[in-house]
Amino acid sequence: MGLVRFSAPANLDDVDGSEDFHERWHDLVSALIKESTKVSGRGAYVNPALRAVRRDHERTLTWTGLSRPLLMEHRDNRRAAYEQSENRDKQIEYLEWHVTRVEGRISRVTFTTETPEYWKLLAALHRDVVWDLYKRYVSPHVAFIDLFPDLSTYDPRNRWNTTDGIMHYIMRINSLGDLLGVSQEYEPTQHADDGYDAVPYSRATGADARINMDIWAMSRQGLHVATANRPGLYMIGWDDSGWTKPDGSPVDNYWTVDRGLKGATVRLSYEVPDTEGFLVGDIRIGDRPIEFGSQIAEHITMAAHVICGDPS
Repeated sequence: MGLVRFSAPANLDDVDGSEDFHERWHDLVSALIKESTKVSGRGAYVNPALRAVRRDHERTLTWTGLSRPLLMEHRDNRRAAYEQSENRDKQIEYLEWHVTRVEGRISRVTFTTETPEYWKLLAALHRDVVWDLYKRYVSPHVAFIDLFPDLSTYDPRNRWNTTDGIMHYIMRINSLGDLLGVSQEYEPTQHADDGYDAVPYSRATGADARINMDIWAMSRQGLHVATANRPGLYMIGWDDSGWTKPDGSPVDNYWTVDRGLKGATVRLSYEVPDTEGFLVGDIRIGDRPIEFGSQIAEHITMAAHVICGDPS
């Protein structure tokens, strides 16, 4: 039950153990969390780098990757929700994706939960590493000047992270800071007995509502709650049950974890091997062809992990 040194998301080590980077990352994460915040009832959300937390329980807070606000707005027209969700600036549930097409049909969808904080720090300390990672995961054609237009300052909205590919979040409220900020929000009534008492609730997103409700429930039990180490946002599951190939048979496993760990994936792709003779856009979900990456995002389970324990 000692104090935590924050690890990189999914235990990534893009810098070959660079102590400077990992120390700076720890400091960056810790600065986003107050030592202790009364969020609901007798408990608190605490910074495990500043206050030791008993690890009596580890909880996984989950939601799905497709925008809940768009689903609510278009509850009678799901296709409209899918179509609008293709805009990265509307991908609000801490999951963003990029679609690659061949003659109009989807050939690949790449999903990410990598945070801008990680990439900005990496770019500040190790520009060549950032360039190498873009060439490895996005395109071998990425030029250094595409990422660092003045040869020094990183551009998070470069073409390879927007129109021509994806590396990390760009949606303005998708970030580690937003995750940890939501985690420290006060329950508005400050006397709720349960989740029903905590409403009416202004959050539209599925992610933030889930995070708030779960943390408040633990805090009302008098527990101290903290981010689990390896703080970050992760894809922990994806379900292709009922998806069919063009011949009507069940799909095979076309998922690839590109970065991260099992249960802590930060980069995931969905692509049919060339040997199959068809594309992602030829697959049907519920007898509807896959026209949008959002149709796949709806089947991805997202998560943030917390620990909690009795402060006594």
